[in-house]
Amino acid sequence: MESIDHPSEGQPLLLHSLAEFEELILSCLEIADARSVVEIGAEDGLFTRRLLPWAERHGATLFTVDPAPRPPLLELAAEYDAVDLIEERSLDALQKLDPADVYLVDGDHNYYTVLHELQTIDKHAGEVERPYLVVLHDVSWPSARRDMYYAPDTLPADAVHPYSFDRGVVPESARAVTGGFRGEGEFGFAVDEGGPENGVLTAVEDFMADHDNLELRLVPAVFGLGFVFAKDAPYAGKLRSLLDPYHLNPLLERLERNRVQLFLRVLELQDAVTAVTRHRDDIELMLRDADVQNRALWARNAELEAELDKEVDRRARLAKPLEQLMREVDMVARSRAFQLAEGASRAAHLVGWSGTTLSSARLRDAIAAVEREH
Repeated sequence: MESIDHPSEGQPLLLHSLAEFEELILSCLEIADARSVVEIGAEDGLFTRRLLPWAERHGATLFTVDPAPRPPLLELAAEYDAVDLIEERSLDALQKLDPADVYLVDGDHNYYTVLHELQTIDKHAGEVERPYLVVLHDVSWPSARRDMYYAPDTLPADAVHPYSFDRGVVPESARAVTGGFRGEGEFGFAVDEGGPENGVLTAVEDFMADHDNLELRLVPAVFGLGFVFAKDAPYAGKLRSLLDPYHLNPLLERLERNRVQLFLRVLELQDAVTAVTRHRDDIELMLRDADVQNRALWARNAELEAELDKEVDRRARLAKPLEQLMREVDMVARSRAFQLAEGASRAAHLVGWSGTTLSSARLRDAIAAVEREH
């Protein structure tokens, strides 16, 4: 059994670049005998790097259009003279560029942008009667019938469908959903799929409806690749021979559906792990908060115990003189009672009382006499 080369650690889980079509696209460039190529949308310059050797071998010019080039693309443009980087929106750049032989369109995947890109390309080519080949990415799900926006605020307001940068999309739902395939803040999708003026393939079909001299071939893989060219172009026959086996190929369609479903399943599992991790983090945060509160309560309890000990000690110190005072009061009371009893006895003796009734006046006089003595 032959060994299988496993993907490198740095290879993305989701294939999404024009670089995946390298052999097919370069064959088309050969057939069209291209001497000028305009690449719209390059991200990190992955496919740009594949185009450079071909351009150098054929003496072709390569214009790469990207309004927000990433560092790898900037480094690539600085390293190679063969690539001319234009940091503008495609619709602005196309107005300034001379007509080219081939256009690789992989920029903003929405109806308005793609339609106007095609119209501008066709207009400029018609002015010099020059045939052109347009290769368009993302003509299959999810952008075939649903707009995707990188910068919706740069488009006319009436050209933008309601969209979301948070919600995602799945093949079985025409409505954007929680989860699914999404841009994680980098791009947003139209909330609803389908309808007029919505999606890349819709833009291509509407454009071609007004140009019966053009042909369209669709390769239903890696989010779909479309080829638009003139029926009477000198290379049209060879292009058909190359592309027809791929055009709406049922096997490729099934493989693409399976690829998308598997990737969505991975996203679903990742979302589940993220939810569990977030829940765990929430619990850990709650436990940390509870621990902080518990420590604060223990500290407060220690403070209260210390205060209680102080109060007990204070009361203990106060209790001793109070007990002494009580003993002294008791002794004084006893002494006074004894004295009164003794005085009463003497008073009775003084008045000569021996059981007879003693008037209160005489008793008061006798007690007063005793008290004077004391």
